[in-house]
Amino acid sequence: MSSPGLSSPHDPQAEPDAVPATTVDGTEPQGSFVTLALLVLGVFSYLTMEMMVAPIVPFVQQELGISASQSAWMLTGLLVVGAVCLPLATRYADIADKKKVFLVVLGLAGIGAVVAAVATTAPLLIAGQMLQGVGVAVVPIAIGIMRDSQPLDRARTANTIFVISGGLGAAVAYVAVGPIVTHLHYSYIYWFPTIVIAAVVVIGLRALPACPPIAGGKVDWTGAVILGAALVALLLGLTFPTTSGWGSPLVLGLLALTVLLLAVFVMVERRHDSPLVDLHGLAEREIRGVMSINFAHAIATFVMYVILPTLALLPIAIGYGMGGDASTAGLILLPYALLVVVAGPTAQRLEPILGRRGNMILGAVFIMAAGLVLLPIGSAPWTPYLCSALMGLGLGIGFTQSLNTIVRVVPAERVASASGAVYVVRSVGGVLGGQIAAAIISAGLTAQGAPSWGAILATILLIVALGVVSVGLSYLLAGRRSATTAQATLSPAQA
Repeated sequence: MSSPGLSSPHDPQAEPDAVPATTVDGTEPQGSFVTLALLVLGVFSYLTMEMMVAPIVPFVQQELGISASQSAWMLTGLLVVGAVCLPLATRYADIADKKKVFLVVLGLAGIGAVVAAVATTAPLLIAGQMLQGVGVAVVPIAIGIMRDSQPLDRARTANTIFVISGGLGAAVAYVAVGPIVTHLHYSYIYWFPTIVIAAVVVIGLRALPACPPIAGGKVDWTGAVILGAALVALLLGLTFPTTSGWGSPLVLGLLALTVLLLAVFVMVERRHDSPLVDLHGLAEREIRGVMSINFAHAIATFVMYVILPTLALLPIAIGYGMGGDASTAGLILLPYALLVVVAGPTAQRLEPILGRRGNMILGAVFIMAAGLVLLPIGSAPWTPYLCSALMGLGLGIGFTQSLNTIVRVVPAERVASASGAVYVVRSVGGVLGGQIAAAIISAGLTAQGAPSWGAILATILLIVALGVVSVGLSYLLAGRRSATTAQATLSPAQA
């Protein structure tokens, strides 16, 4: 039996979309633009801060005298904590007051930023970064607040704005991190966003609407511990191959432990009255499609993060390099960030025309094109910038459509946790993509220590292949005619 509000797994397009959340008097919530502004500020400040971390790693290594393996935990630690806390925080938000959970999570991220800013040792800095990982839950919880407190159309528009916030945050990070580090100190990348975070928390205590749970439930602590352990084992298993190799006993043991823990988790969740993860809901056709597509997109994103800066730094004489410096490596990703901003509203406007499936296919086609345009890089050194722009369009359209699909088909009381599941999938896919790209490049080094054209070509073809796979997975989503028919079946009170 399928979950309430979701379509049948046997006929995924026969049921109407999930109905809007309602207030206590049965009417659709009217919402407030102040709510949207505070949520966007919180999301933007957090995402901007996190996007600035990777570029400052070399400066942190130099000032604190730490190794590359130690500094890598600035990102890995944040990712691991975020993946573990996401399901727990989003599930708790669904059964408690989302406002309180949002402010607590954002506040903890701000405290972590302060710890990192004042840190004078590597362990303290990494601890601050790990505490910031809790903040990864701010976006799915913000989506849940919008779903509960705003009319459905505005909630879907907010999804677009959240995607735009991520793109703008990345753009600001790529442009601002250089001047901040050069003229101030790397600690200011934490201080500036923390000021905004503190203001959002203080104002939000009074201005954000209370979002009491729509349905009852309790936190599945047993499931949370098992899933957390599985995600830690998986992410560590995907991280250690860089130093230990994929065939090492440590890596194989961690991956085997992951499989065992996930099997136990599924058994526990199936028997729990209020599971941490709605396995029945995730098994629905459209939700399966969203999760699978985001996994593929995350791999493609992190392959791009590896390959484009690599091409920027390779010498022109090698035949496929740009001969740039660290600034070039950062600016080459700027078109990606800016086009994500454009992609959000584009997806919103195209959905009534193309349908959910058509939008996803369009995003996947842009990803394929992003890989293909890199093929003539030897004679056209500007192609990495075009690749960056096309990836921004493809990934932005795909992610916006993913969030809109969740808001449409998932019951309101599960929106935060379903959105959180997407972020967990993206985290795992991102780590895997980065490791695959690094392994391909490391295995194809020339005698001079530069990546060979064969290795570069393999990563390019991987991006293209992921785009092709995403096209196929898009057929799990409703087409335009099916979505229109489902919308027409809504009663006047639901529409």
